[in-house]
Amino acid sequence: MRAPLGFHKWVGANLRMFLRDRATLVWAILFPIIFMGLLGLGFGRADPVSFHVGMMDDDQSGWSTALWTVFANKSLPFQITNYTVRDSGLSAVKAGTLDILVIVPQGFGAFMDNQTSPTGDKNGTLALIAYWGFDERGSGQVALQSVREVSDAFFRAATNSSTTLGVAPEAVNAQSLDYIDFLAPGITAMAIMQSGVYGLALFIVSSREKRILKRLHATPAGAAYILAGRIVPALLISLVQLCLLLSLAVFAFGVHIVGNILVLIVAALFGAFVFISLGFFVSSVSRNADSAENLTGLVTFPMFFLGGVFIPIERLPQAVQILAYM
Repeated sequence: MRAPLGFHKWVGANLRMFLRDRATLVWAILFPIIFMGLLGLGFGRADPVSFHVGMMDDDQSGWSTALWTVFANKSLPFQITNYTVRDSGLSAVKAGTLDILVIVPQGFGAFMDNQTSPTGDKNGTLALIAYWGFDERGSGQVALQSVREVSDAFFRAATNSSTTLGVAPEAVNAQSLDYIDFLAPGITAMAIMQSGVYGLALFIVSSREKRILKRLHATPAGAAYILAGRIVPALLISLVQLCLLLSLAVFAFGVHIVGNILVLIVAALFGAFVFISLGFFVSSVSRNADSAENLTGLVTFPMFFLGGVFIPIERLPQAVQILAYM
């Protein structure tokens, strides 16, 4: 079938209509570019592997200080935190903020003196104590292996021998946070935001265009009655969203919820109230449904990234982090 002779004009007319529709142009072209750019900033460059290592020196000798200096070498994949109380370090391992806690026991200096002295007793034994976090990520176990390699290298260099320095490992059940643990509250907040801003703003503007609001004002019900009639259902819907999404996250994907559930509910209701207020603001400055939709996108889109919904704020460039915390 041959195309009509004026087909190219029809294509050109549709293309011009597309280019004149600013909203479609933004969401079809500009939005994907910005989205990919922000994702690239957050995940484009892989961070070097590093382990959070706690160090506790019970010996306070020159040899223990030398060992600490080796672990603190910037060329090694260790972020060192010093501890003076064992329980504090163990709590950090259990909380997942430390991958491993290394304790240099008393007598380490005397042991090293014997091992390095020609007349010293080489039959003595001593081991570093290592509490490593046992979780699904496996970072604690990898950190333990790295600690063994570094301590062995230190011992061989000091004694000029092929023997190794003992490490006594002890696994500690650690709280593990996967990406879904990070993503679940962000998606829940996004759903509450969409319901509060998009749903409310478009409903009010649409009702105003259809003169529904004017008819309601003509009834004995006052403005406060009408306002409360929109806010209360929106808050109830936010609670339903919170329950459904978190239930799915917990029972289907094994998301860990730590803390007070009541505080979580109060925070969700407060967030819903803030987004509802934004929805009222957008509806008050929008002339029609199209402008309300565009303005709502302008308000909510930055929150996807500045609010840490998909990307941890700590992974964004420093300038963007400052803007996010503002």
